[in-house]
Parts: sequence; C-alpha cells; structure tokens
Amino acid sequence: MRARGSTLRGALAAALLGAALLAPAPAHAQDKDDEEEGGDEEAGGKDAAEEESVVVDEAKPKAKPKEEFKKQDLRGHAVDESTAKNTFEKDRFFVDKVDTKKTAKGTLVQGSIASSSFAYTERSGRFDPVANLGTSGSKFSRVFTELRLQTDFRHIGGGTWDARIDTRARLVNTPTAESTPTGSTSTHIQSGFNGTNEYEVREAWLVRSGKRSDLFFGRQFIPDLGALRIDGLRIDYAKSEKLTLIGFGGLYPVRGSRSLTTDYVVLKDDNGNAAGRFVGSGGFGVAYRTLNAHGALGGVAIAPLSSEPPRIYATSNGYYRSGAKVDLYHMAIFDAFGKAAPALTNLSAGANYKPSQRLRVTASFNRVDTETLNVQANAFLQQEDAMQAADRIQNETYIQRLSTNAGKLGLSAGLGSFQRFEISTAVNYRYRPAFNLVSPNNTKIALDAAKGVDVFVGLTDRQSIANLRLGVDVSRSFGVGGIAFQRSEVLAARAYAARELKSGRGEWEAEVGYSTTKDSGGGTACAPATLDQCFGSSNGSMLSIGGNFYYRINSDLFVLANLWVNRNTIQVSAPMAANDPPILGLTGYARIAYRF
Repeated sequence: MRARGSTLRGALAAALLGAALLAPAPAHAQDKDDEEEGGDEEAGGKDAAEEESVVVDEAKPKAKPKEEFKKQDLRGHAVDESTAKNTFEKDRFFVDKVDTKKTAKGTLVQGSIASSSFAYTERSGRFDPVANLGTSGSKFSRVFTELRLQTDFRHIGGGTWDARIDTRARLVNTPTAESTPTGSTSTHIQSGFNGTNEYEVREAWLVRSGKRSDLFFGRQFIPDLGALRIDGLRIDYAKSEKLTLIGFGGLYPVRGSRSLTTDYVVLKDDNGNAAGRFVGSGGFGVAYRTLNAHGALGGVAIAPLSSEPPRIYATSNGYYRSGAKVDLYHMAIFDAFGKAAPALTNLSAGANYKPSQRLRVTASFNRVDTETLNVQANAFLQQEDAMQAADRIQNETYIQRLSTNAGKLGLSAGLGSFQRFEISTAVNYRYRPAFNLVSPNNTKIALDAAKGVDVFVGLTDRQSIANLRLGVDVSRSFGVGGIAFQRSEVLAARAYAARELKSGRGEWEAEVGYSTTKDSGGGTACAPATLDQCFGSSNGSMLSIGGNFYYRINSDLFVLANLWVNRNTIQVSAPMAANDPPILGLTGYARIAYRF
C-alpha cells in the first residue's frame, strides 16, 4: 500500500502542477501554489485512504490553436517579410515596402515619381530641286515630356483603409498645319492616344479591407475580369481562403483614353449623331488561388446608354504550375452579345516547358480582335463626305472588325560552363483573314487573307572578353502564299555588347542593327479601276547605331537614357522606278525616377 500510495501521490502532484501551469493565474500566484504543493508532498500530505480514492485523469493532447483566416489579397501588393528578404525582390527599384514598428501603427506611404522626355527629328535631301517638291523627310519633330506619380497609402491611420493614386501629365509639341482644308483640325504629332497633351488619372481609389470583404471606391482596373477600367464600386468577398467572389459596377471611360479630356467625350452612332457621353459597366466573377494555380472567370456587361446594344462577354484567365517543369497560362474573352458577337475576341494561351536546367521550350497562341464599342470609336472618326474632292482620300468612315492570329514556338538552350552561352530560336506564324473594303459609293473591294512566318535566331555570350555580354541575332519575315502578312517582307540583324559598371550601380549597352524591307506587291501598276492592287512597291533599308545607359544613383534614385542614330533609304520599284533621298534620324529618350 505504501508503494502504491507513493505512486498516486506522484501522479497527483504532476496533475496539479500541470493544471497550475495552464491556469490563467498570475505568475507569482502559480509559484506560491507550487511551493505549497511541494511542501505537502514532502511532509506526507494526505493520508493513504484519500490518496487511493483520487482518480487521476489521463493526459490529453493540447488543442491546436485555430489558424487565423487569410483571404486572398487582390490589390496587387506583395508586402510580406519573405518577399522583402528575397534576393530577387529586395534590390528591385519598384518593390513594395514592408512595415516597420513605426509605420505599422500609422500609415505606410510608398510610391515613385518619374520624369520622362522623348525627342525625334529627321533630315533629308529634296525630291527634285527644280520642281520644288519638298524633302523626303518630315519637317516636323516629335517631342514630349511626361511626369508620372504613383502613390500607395496602406492601413491609413493604422486602420482598415488603403488608397492608391496613379496619375501623369504629358506635354507635346503642336506643329503648324501644312494646309487647312475645310473642316480640318490642327495637325497632331504621333504621340499617345490622340497626339495632344494628356492629363491622365489611371487609378484613384479607396479600399476598406475587412476580414472577408474588400470594398473599392473610385477609378480602378478590374484585372481579373478583362482588365477593363471603371469609375465605380467593386466588392471582393472571400468565400474561402481559395475562392473570392468579385462584383463591380460603374461608368466605363472611352477605351484607350489617356486623358481626362477624352474619358467622356460626346459619343456618336454610325450615322454621326450624338449618342450621349456615358457608358455603364458591371460584372461578376470568381477568383481562385491554390498552391499551384491562380486565375479568375466571370461575365461582364458594357452598356452604352443609347444607339448601340450592350456588349456582354465571358472572360477567363489562369496560371498553373505542374511541378518544376511545366507552366501553363491563358487569358480569353468571348463576346456573347453585341456588335462583335458571337466571337472569340481575345485569346492568349501558352506553355513553358523546362525538361532540364539548360533547356527551355515555349509555345503560345494569340488572337486579338476589335473590342471597341462603335459609339466610342465613332467619336474620333470623320463621317463620310458625299462632296469630297476627287483628289482626296477619306479613310475614316466606318469600323471594320478584323482579327489577327499568331502562333509561336521557341527553344532556348544554355551551353558551356555555368551556361555561359545561350542560343535561342523561335518561329512565329501570323494570319489575317480576308475582308472587304467599302468605298463611299458602295464599291466593294475584296482583300485576300494574308499569312506570314517570322524566324528568329540569337546567340548570347554572357561572360565574354573584358567581362562583356555579347550577342547577335537575326530575324526574317516572309509571306506564305500570294500575300505576305502586312504585305511586306523583312530581314533584320543586330549585334550588341553590354557591361555592368565596376561600381555595380549601372550598366551600358551598345548596339548596331541593319534591316531591309520589301513590299510584296512591288511592280504592280496602280489605277483607279484596280484599287485592290494599289499597295506599296518599294524596297527599303535602315541602319541604326545607338545605346542604352542605366544607373542607380542610390537605393531610391534611378536614371536611364538612350540615344539612336538611323539612316533610312527607299527605292521605288518599277513601273515608277526612283530613289528617294536618304533620311537621317535622331532619337533620344531619358528618364529619372525617385521612389519614396
């Protein structure tokens, strides 16, 4: 009995000690209880009869703490600690900040401001000094300067609100018009959406983040459902950690608009009549995220308030990784109702295969069709002029919906020690279906389908003499059948050298390239009765020399610049054989960016 009593006393002491450790009592109270309990055991404690009557519960495993629910973050941020410490992420210039002890209780502000400037000018000889026909080069120079600000405000005031502002302003030069025919407007340079100054608000939204729901207010993109831009409301609801429901509604600015001045212009129907200014949009879908896959699918409606039926489409996008060797991706838009329906208006699908560390295989297919609403496109097109002069061609009278399709297969291999050499090759097949052009007097001109093949081969030496990275590549585009894609054949070659600066803060790159072009319709006479044969009939060449320079002044200040000189020549084929004077062009671009 004595031995048994000792055993029971030990078990009882262990049970009481465990209970004391788990109890929510203050630390000093627990210590006191332990001392008293130990003293009773040493003095003999309770009598043997009491000890034998005590029933000691079997030890139970501790319950696992309930894991906190984590919904998908569809705001486009990667701000966890592991990302910040990732070797490939932490040194990037445009990378999300991670909270410090100070910012965690307030507002984390991050962003960047970038200034960019571009200029192009060209000079050439005169066509015929005697006839005073002017020069073959343009008398206008293209110049613009742009300032862009991107700012994120995370957990404002330590609360549940976030905000984002992305805005920019571009100023362009306005050349003097060569002539001012009746109804014409001022000449615009080739820049941006409409060749004018741009004052764009790309994004400006607030979001309230809850345990399962995120509510977005303002101008925003809906990347999971066709990447359209709206001015309105979006709601994300986390059905689970893997599934998030998405719903949105609001106004739909003009597709492709890059300025507040063209976001909501007066729309026009196919007859040129006013169709209001606003288009509504709304949609619903679901986004999914798993360990190896992510994507979204849903439906969207874009509804003009007059003059055109709504456009309703289904959309799907996704990415899947099968182990370490295969990546699959896709993005598709199918118009089910509207001017373009039924049609697969957008499709991108591809696969990346990595059978070994030295070999990469890629395959992709892309189809792009016209997704623009008629009322929005008509706002920028001239209407048919029945009294048009005989010597003028009007080519902005109606919308032609036309798709282009391309399939690509590529192969890249690393050779030598540490994969010093890389050889890459790719073949791209492009196809444009046949279609009809209709003249103002309803004459139909049938244009045949066009097919073309692009072949590319490149070789890179990553660690060549003097620590240079050297490379050469050649590409060739040619037609399949009677008509080449875009009615031209191209042969291009280039060689380049690059090297990192000794300081490790930047890199320079120099390049020389040469290309030739040949119109596939060369040698065909052009007459008003055979307009379908009036295409280019010339051969051209271009030699370009230039380089790029990148430099990181410090962790928050970055600059880049490039300068190119090119020489273009054009030889017109028979029956109007002639050589245009060569054109000498100069292109420059510079950007300085600061992050905060």
